[in-house]
Amino acid sequence: MREVIVLLSLASYIMMTYSQECRQVLTTVCENDVINSTMLKGDKGDVGRSGKSGLPGAKGDPGGVGEKGMQGVSCALGSLGTDILTRLAKIEVFLSISSCATSSSNGPRRLTSGVEVYCEDGWTIFQRRFDGSVDFGRRWDDYANGFGQIDGEFWLGLEIIHEMTRGGGCRLKIELWDFDGNQRHADYSSFSIESAENLYRLHVSGYSGNAGDSLTSYHNGYPFSTEDSDNDSRGERNCATSYGGSQGWWFSLSCGPTFLNGVWMRQSSGYYHGIIWNTWKGFDEPLKETKMKLRCD
Repeated sequence: MREVIVLLSLASYIMMTYSQECRQVLTTVCENDVINSTMLKGDKGDVGRSGKSGLPGAKGDPGGVGEKGMQGVSCALGSLGTDILTRLAKIEVFLSISSCATSSSNGPRRLTSGVEVYCEDGWTIFQRRFDGSVDFGRRWDDYANGFGQIDGEFWLGLEIIHEMTRGGGCRLKIELWDFDGNQRHADYSSFSIESAENLYRLHVSGYSGNAGDSLTSYHNGYPFSTEDSDNDSRGERNCATSYGGSQGWWFSLSCGPTFLNGVWMRQSSGYYHGIIWNTWKGFDEPLKETKMKLRCD
């Protein structure tokens, strides 16, 4: 716009300065072309042909290099559904998981229900012992609600175990170690416990392993007992307080032969004292470490 104004001003200056010369030039041009103010206006001529396109303008300078964008995540269109499920599964691991069977890593995890558990290869550990740092001499409410540290010795809680197994399809794995480092295991293809109203009664079957079956024949179908809730069938005494402590367990009519919640000790102080798995070490040799874990697929 500024350039236009300058040109108009310059033209006006030229016309004022050379007005006489301009009139003479215009008169000459008009005479040569036989043009004067008295001539009649002719008909409008046809529209002329379009002129040829002008030469292309000079190429502009290239623009500057833009900022590098964030790297995208590749996803093959054909595997879109699988990719989405994988991503959701990874998010669930960081936020919460429905069970240890859906967890891809080991260690403490919080379930979607809010319960903190310890996952190990898809299994949920609900009892662990290895050094006697946690006292298992507890009353009914403690065994119902759980105690100990989730990354140390602990008992997850009968109520949680019941909730996890109430839908069926659960397995039980028991791992045992003695003080010499020897290890055995007992696996059960079916495992569940009933509700508090039914005294958390044990249901277990389908043994396999190399520790011997010290659980099915003597503890299956029996309720849980503690020092303040005697539910075993021995009327004259309470099995929970008869063997060196006050630990809870699914005691049978004869109390044993299994007592994985017994007092942690290196040397037995008497018959059925300590952590006992009779079909491997008998009644008089305590075990050092135990893991009880479940999996519901």
